[in-house]
Amino acid sequence: MGSTRNNLIVLGLVVVLIGVTAYLIFIRQPVTQSTQLGLDLQGGVSAQLEGSQTGGGTVSREEMEQASDLIRQRIDRLGVAEPDVRVQGQEQIVVQIPGVENPREVIDIIGQTAQLGFYQVLAFDQSPSTPADEVQPVEDEMEEDLKDDEAFEPGESEILFEESPAIQGGGTDVSAYVVRDEPDLTGGALQQNGANVEFDQQNERVVSLQLTSEGGDQMADLTQEMLNESAISGEPPLLAIALDQSIQSAPEVQSVLQDQISISGGAPGGLPEDEARQLETVLNTGALPVNMEIISQTTVGPTLGLSSLRSGLIAALLGFALVLALLVIIYRALGLVAALALLVYAFLMWGIIVAVPVTMTLPGIAGIVLSIGVAADANVVIFERIKEEVRRGRTPRAAIQAGYDRGFRAILDGNITTLITAFILFALSSGSVRGFAVLLVIGVILSMFTAVVVTRALLGLLSGRGVQLSPGMMGVSRGSVSVKRPAGVS
Repeated sequence: MGSTRNNLIVLGLVVVLIGVTAYLIFIRQPVTQSTQLGLDLQGGVSAQLEGSQTGGGTVSREEMEQASDLIRQRIDRLGVAEPDVRVQGQEQIVVQIPGVENPREVIDIIGQTAQLGFYQVLAFDQSPSTPADEVQPVEDEMEEDLKDDEAFEPGESEILFEESPAIQGGGTDVSAYVVRDEPDLTGGALQQNGANVEFDQQNERVVSLQLTSEGGDQMADLTQEMLNESAISGEPPLLAIALDQSIQSAPEVQSVLQDQISISGGAPGGLPEDEARQLETVLNTGALPVNMEIISQTTVGPTLGLSSLRSGLIAALLGFALVLALLVIIYRALGLVAALALLVYAFLMWGIIVAVPVTMTLPGIAGIVLSIGVAADANVVIFERIKEEVRRGRTPRAAIQAGYDRGFRAILDGNITTLITAFILFALSSGSVRGFAVLLVIGVILSMFTAVVVTRALLGLLSGRGVQLSPGMMGVSRGSVSVKRPAGVS
């Protein structure tokens, strides 16, 4: 059973752990914010994306891992907490983002490939204040007209479009531009984290782009050439800035540009704030190495998430209460000690979830409930051994010592088997199933500590203090206890 001093040290350590846990849960931050809830418990958005190569080639695992890292960076820049971004199979990525207030904004940004290009405009056409239902027919018409322009050369040039809110009146301003098939300057000329939302001299919101020294030299050569050609032809020198083949703006070049340019919105006030922030995020996190297509999207509302959380907690608490009640009914005093240890287990488990932190999901709650059963099972194994020793006539102190000695190996074997299963689940699964496996591993390890160490220290302290535990107090009827006869008596 160990000395009283050792038992007091163990229980003192438990008290310290409980204090640290209480600080993490209740004091460090509001208790309502201490536990991070998953998509299914607080609502949010889940999307499944499929990657593909432009030419139809095979997507490599390395490219998908790189794409998932960039998507995670983009989501982090939006200030969204604890996104779950995982590669699934060979060419798919699953994204789960809990607590999203604007799911459409996040979905729009995570799949953008963000290929930035700068083009010299060779010819253009415009249609201001176009009604929404006429945008596509107008673009088709402008495309046909521009294909007849002498600046358009099949196989060497293409037509890109810009759509922006109408400057005057309602509808959409639609512009079409003839540009070279390949950009004159690519996003590789942009400095790392070189995109920033700013306000220009007219107090309009723009995204400024800081170029590298090499990119600045290339931009200077390009804009100088455009100004020279404009002086001869009389046409305005327009520089189209495109993101994923969609023109963001096409400002007129007034002078030679070098290391800094800006993307404006063309509307009063400049770019809308949300659009500017998204553009800044996408450009700063770089281009995805493959094309991404969203093949499925699920949104879980906060109300449904709250209902799931309430149901999961009720089920977990009810199961926990039934386990405690059965332990007390069957094992009496031993059960009371085990119930106290299980309460310590539950509180420490909560502290670990907050400290790591672990995102709680419904499968995660299931993992905790299962680990509670594992912890109770460890106590049952030991207590049954103790009862066997009591029936053989041993004293309560000797029975408890023998029960722990005999039951420990069975507990260890059972928990190792459970841990192996949990590790296999973690390695082969994804998403919320991994959360189940993680919490099951934490629960099993913590249950070993509370069932073997804490319960044993409590029982050792009780017996060391002279507390008499009768067979009845340990769930053993007096009639089943063997009476040892003194030696030499027939």
